Amino acid sequence: MPNKHVRPIKRARLLPLSTKPFPINLLPYELVCEIFILSSNPQLALVCPQLQHCSEHTKMDWLLYKCQGNKIQAVEEGLKYRFFSISLLEKFDQLQDDNDNNDSNNDKDGSPKRIRLDNRMLPPRLFISIETHPLVRQLLERGASPHKPQGYPIIKSAQLGHLEMVKTLVSFGADATVKNNMALRVSAARENTKIVLFFLDNLGVKPDSETLKHCVQKNLWDMVKLLVDHGAVPDMSTVHIA
Repeated sequence: MPNKHVRPIKRARLLPLSTKPFPINLLPYELVCEIFILSSNPQLALVCPQLQHCSEHTKMDWLLYKCQGNKIQAVEEGLKYRFFSISLLEKFDQLQDDNDNNDSNNDKDGSPKRIRLDNRMLPPRLFISIETHPLVRQLLERGASPHKPQGYPIIKSAQLGHLEMVKTLVSFGADATVKNNMALRVSAARENTKIVLFFLDNLGVKPDSETLKHCVQKNLWDMVKLLVDHGAVPDMSTVHIA
């Protein structure tokens, strides 16, 4: 028989767990970096200020995890992002050398082999700013394509007036006349005179009537004179516009 004088035990009421999101930036830095690597999510760096200044080793680990340990794919993936630098590229070289520290991994002069990017396409973002020029040169020296896709590197560089980038691309085999002289056309339309003269005088590019017509349409008479002086002949449609 239950004792009527014994007070019933009050059971603690379990409260539901909070569904309020926990700010990731309040987590320890090491844990945030580990989440960043395992998530393979580049957007995480945009919402978490801690990751904007993470070490190059963290960036390299993130790229390698994202690319399942393939170093060449990791470099190609890394080139899509602004954080990729020459020093990070050299760290991938060192990683390759550490993983295979034997004579077959050395060049003929005894120096460690570098990551090769033979005929690989470079991301278009590398040709928007002249600040990436040293990195582009390094990549071209490693075999990256100066053409792909469809002459975009030299066309974009000429359009933006990046003469040194244009010269570097040409020195590695870029075709200045690709897509019917498009590089000359866009540089003339932007009045990038130094690049136009480089094409005409140094490379012997022949100015075409289409480039001349574009300059006439935009009333760029100094550029029109320069093109005519180098042999451009107006067609009838250009004469009618003028």
